[in-house]
Amino acid sequence: MKKISILFILIFFYSNVYSQMQTNFLEPVASPQASASQNVGMTKIEIYYSSPGVKGRSIFGDLVPYDKLWRAGANGPTSIVFSTSVKIEGEVLRAGKYSIAMTPSEKGKWKIDFNKAVKYPYAYMKDGEMDMESYNNDLALSIEVEPTLWDNNIERLFYRIDANDNKIANVIMLWSNVIVGFQVDTMPEEHLERFNKRLK
Repeated sequence: MKKISILFILIFFYSNVYSQMQTNFLEPVASPQASASQNVGMTKIEIYYSSPGVKGRSIFGDLVPYDKLWRAGANGPTSIVFSTSVKIEGEVLRAGKYSIAMTPSEKGKWKIDFNKAVKYPYAYMKDGEMDMESYNNDLALSIEVEPTLWDNNIERLFYRIDANDNKIANVIMLWSNVIVGFQVDTMPEEHLERFNKRLK
C-alpha cells in the first residue's frame, strides 16, 4: 500500500515538473509574441503584438502593400489597452481594449484605425473581399500620421511607449526603415478632478 502511495506521489511530482518545463520553455516561432507597457499620468498603456522579422525581405510596399489595411504586426490582431479614458487627436477613447490596424502610404500620411471590437482586418473578409461596412461600424477612431523614414534597418518590429511629460505619451512602432507613431493624452488633470469629487 505504501509503495503504491509513493508511486502515485512520484508520478504526480514528475508530471508537475514536466508541465512546468513545457510552460517555461517556448518553441521558437517566426513572429514571437511581444508587449510594451508604460504608466503615464494616472493611465496604464499596454500593447500586445507579434513581432515579425525583416529576414532580408522588402517590407513596406512589398510584403506589406501600400494603401491596404495591415494588422500592424503578425499573426493575430495588435491590441492596445488603456486603463482610463484618453484622448487621441482630440477624440476621447474610453478605457478598454482596442485593436490597431494601419494603412501604409508610399508618399502621404499613414492611417491608423482603432477597432473597438478588437478584430483585425482579416476578420472582415467575406468571399475574398473586405466587408468595409462592418469594419467601419467597429471603428472607434481613425487618425492620420506622418511616417518617418531613416537609413537604418530595424530587423524586428517593435512598439515603444514613451512617458514623455507624464501626461502625453508617445506610442511608436518601428520596423524596417520606418518609424510611425501617435500621441496619447492621458488627461491626468481630468481624472484627478473626478477622483477628488468622489472623495467629497
